[in-house]
Amino acid sequence: MSIRWPVAVTALVVALAVLFGGYTAYQWTQVDRPIEETVAQTPHVTLKKKEVSPDRISIRLETDSDFSLTRDYPSLREQLTTIAGGRLLEIELIDRPDDVLTQAWNEMLFGVKEGLANQQYSNIPEAVKTFTPSGAESQVAMDETHLYVEIKRGDARMYQILPLHKRESGVKDNG
Repeated sequence: MSIRWPVAVTALVVALAVLFGGYTAYQWTQVDRPIEETVAQTPHVTLKKKEVSPDRISIRLETDSDFSLTRDYPSLREQLTTIAGGRLLEIELIDRPDDVLTQAWNEMLFGVKEGLANQQYSNIPEAVKTFTPSGAESQVAMDETHLYVEIKRGDARMYQILPLHKRESGVKDNG
């Protein structure tokens, strides 16, 4: 029994085209398009960059002045996490901090980190409020996994999203 090479090569090419074409169609209909539609339906957010790979999805979003980290972001993240399935989801929000907001964040960070480390979450809003500069407004929110801190001053804004529970590292304390 002899194998005809042209037939075998043609069958291989057709099989590969069907497999990769199917994967590409799945990727577009189940991941790419739903992400774009979800972001387009979210007010005050524009998709700037999207990278999808088999194990992770990276999204870069630009927000306008009416975007609220504490109001709009948690539901958007939840929708995108559902679309991502089991993939690692990385969302980067483009903020525009100025020197005053950066300095304020550096000062309030001690109280925020202390509240997270000691699980005294009720102390965090006071730490943020204490160091919020005059003429600026701040908001703090929390869900099951993250703490959201937003500081706005005129056109400048800063978003900070911190995990509530730090991941365990391979190194343990001796004590």
